[in-house]
Amino acid sequence: MSEPLYRKVADDLRKKITAGSLQPGQRLPSQSELEQLFGVSTNTVRLAIAVLANEGLVESRQGLGTYVNARLTFTMVMSNREGLRTASGKDAFTSAVEEQGRQPAQEGFTMEFREASPKVASYLQIPEGSVVVVRLSRRLVDGESWSLQDSFYPLDVAEGTGLMLPVDLERGTIRELANHGHVQVRHRDVVLARMPTPQEVPFFGRRAGVPVVEVIRTAYSAERPIRLTVAIYAGDMTHLAYEINYAGSGHLSQ
Repeated sequence: MSEPLYRKVADDLRKKITAGSLQPGQRLPSQSELEQLFGVSTNTVRLAIAVLANEGLVESRQGLGTYVNARLTFTMVMSNREGLRTASGKDAFTSAVEEQGRQPAQEGFTMEFREASPKVASYLQIPEGSVVVVRLSRRLVDGESWSLQDSFYPLDVAEGTGLMLPVDLERGTIRELANHGHVQVRHRDVVLARMPTPQEVPFFGRRAGVPVVEVIRTAYSAERPIRLTVAIYAGDMTHLAYEINYAGSGHLSQ
């Protein structure tokens, strides 16, 4: 079976976008121009544009035409420990964004109490329904919605610490926990890609048709899990990187 015409048109335009012949922010040829260029119908062009829009590659602006999305990717080194402050006093997120010449922002920071869901209870190894402290933040890069981050702490871990306050901690969460006897010694990540939920769509906006990347990070002290962080990233503007140092591990051989 031959490939539908609209997909052939979408493939051609996608190649031009990824190759750079159609630059971010550039206006695509008009609908009539595309019809003539590819020798196809109006409906075929509309379907092709819809495919690219769903992939987050283009956006239609009312009365102005269709433009290549100007979104730039941002690389987050996930093997770095989040929650720590750098020598400049900035958190890992802010420092990483600024190092790449971008503008970081955080909004809507809140703290609340919840009953642990089966998923949260499983990761934190606590009874289902136990009270957990949840710290929520919304992060932006260059003014674009980038990530939703919810961190869950067992109540007995968070009690008596600054984690109980609905404010960003000056020293960072890792140091705050360490100062109260909960020293983080390792973390484990589970990474998956999926479509955004209806609750996430308003934050990610026109990326509703683009997958998000979910990172589930469990942080451990020497004795137990002390934090679960569920971070949802915009799939079309995020690169997740891990740097693994094998020095002294005994796993390398010639």
